[in-house]
Amino acid sequence: MEIEIRHLRKKFCILSSLISFFVIAAMLLILNLLMMLLGQKELKTASDMVVQTANAGLSDIDTENIALQDTEITDSGDHIILRDPQLIESITLHGNISCTDTSAEWYCAGGGIYFDMIDEQGNSLYVHKEYKFNQGNTDISINFTDNSDFKCNGQPIKADVSNASRDRFLVSAVWWAHSSTSNKQESENVTLNIDSLDIHYKENVSPLASRNFKTLNRNFNDIYPSGAPQILNNFSCFYCIEDQEGNVIEINSGNLTEKLPFNKTDALVGAGNNFKLNGFSYSHITAESGAYIIHTFIYNLHSRKNSRQLLVISIMSGGIIFIFLLILIYLISGKAIKPIREGYEKQKQFISNAGHELKTPITVIMATTELMEKKNGSDRHIGCIQAQSKKMSLLVNEMLSLSKLSDYEKTTKESKLFNISNIVRNAALYFETLAFEEHKSIVSDIQENIDYFGNAEKIDELTGILLENALKYSDDNSQIQLSLHSEKGIITLCCQNPCSEFSQESLPYLFDRFYRCDKSHSGKKEGYGLGLSIAKEITAVHNGNIRADYKNKHFIITIELDIHFRNNQS
Repeated sequence: MEIEIRHLRKKFCILSSLISFFVIAAMLLILNLLMMLLGQKELKTASDMVVQTANAGLSDIDTENIALQDTEITDSGDHIILRDPQLIESITLHGNISCTDTSAEWYCAGGGIYFDMIDEQGNSLYVHKEYKFNQGNTDISINFTDNSDFKCNGQPIKADVSNASRDRFLVSAVWWAHSSTSNKQESENVTLNIDSLDIHYKENVSPLASRNFKTLNRNFNDIYPSGAPQILNNFSCFYCIEDQEGNVIEINSGNLTEKLPFNKTDALVGAGNNFKLNGFSYSHITAESGAYIIHTFIYNLHSRKNSRQLLVISIMSGGIIFIFLLILIYLISGKAIKPIREGYEKQKQFISNAGHELKTPITVIMATTELMEKKNGSDRHIGCIQAQSKKMSLLVNEMLSLSKLSDYEKTTKESKLFNISNIVRNAALYFETLAFEEHKSIVSDIQENIDYFGNAEKIDELTGILLENALKYSDDNSQIQLSLHSEKGIITLCCQNPCSEFSQESLPYLFDRFYRCDKSHSGKKEGYGLGLSIAKEITAVHNGNIRADYKNKHFIITIELDIHFRNNQS
């Protein structure tokens, strides 16, 4: 029983340790997964912010602003705009008009947008669209796709912008100015200044198709003069913008310390899910925005460092907590089994005391009945007393034997090296006579010269219990098989017998004390249900395993003993 208590404590510690380990591991795993999810969420937020930044920059691509002061001027003062008018949807002129005559109720001024066209006869013509600024106007839009308002030499003309020269168009100087207080076409009181114009390209048309366009090379400072959003500071990120024809419109170096060179454009556009730069692997995310494709490249500056630190901290903290729990589990296990140990000690003490106290009266009863039998002769009353006294004496001896076996240290001190083959063979010879009387037989298969370090008397008793149990519960005229073999350091002692009336439900309880398959306790089978319990205790003392099986109407008990048990004891 002491061994069972130790095994119980060991199982409790192992099970509790495993549960603690898996709970700690699961908690740390969940923590790391949550941190990964938060990192992915932060990465997604940052990448979305980069896309928003790129979309904000797209307005500078779809709508081109040109300052007139940066353009060439003809001899007549017209501004030359080197853009393809066939690809333009409209332009917006930005200017301001003023009048020095405060009494004027209204005033206006205007000019023209010139196109070089070829007529049906192949002649080159200058046609124009007029623009007009009225009082209060600062922006005037000219629709290039409207063919109804073209003029040539001041007269309406049927024309189509698709026939215009693709090299350029002209913005004229102010042709005329007029106010309510002036009688002339050109009023000296009215002034019109045009500063710049916005070119709005047609849908799905790339600016690259309209001019000798150089890929824009910018960074976040060009888009966020006051500083990039805080979310982007935790990441190294940049992007490039590609049109539907595969032309790179812009390379934005983002928050890199140096601008990306133009020779990186092909590598950026053709990159897979990851892009290597300066030894770091950037995540490559693509997103469509109208007629353009935005390639975002992003890398968490602190991801590896934070992940490594989190992993180290998780392992260290988990290890410390686990060690603390192991100590706590060990202490708790001692407290948990203390009532069991105390109850067992009291039970053992009671059995020992009761056994020794019962031995004396049983001995007196048996001695007295013998004297009465010699003096008065034998009769059925004396025979009954003698039979019950023997049964009582057997029960007390078995209970005391169990109590002694539970004293593990005392039992192991009596161990020595002996020939287990001879012990088992001698036990089998003794029971062969008993088997013959019951019209049964014992067939032995015993390997020769197996040496074992243990208690020879207990091994003999163990073999006797197995054979006695087999004789008691085997079928009539049956054959009992006893085998002993050693293989790979394990000694196997096996006893099997035919038993057609055995219930499979009894297997889990066979080694319990006072358990009997004959639940009625009718007395047909002698015994008190302690034999297999004693066999289990003897096996446990020798650090072995015992099990019972029922196959093909044969009851089998197998005992395995470690041949190196001696080394374990030393």
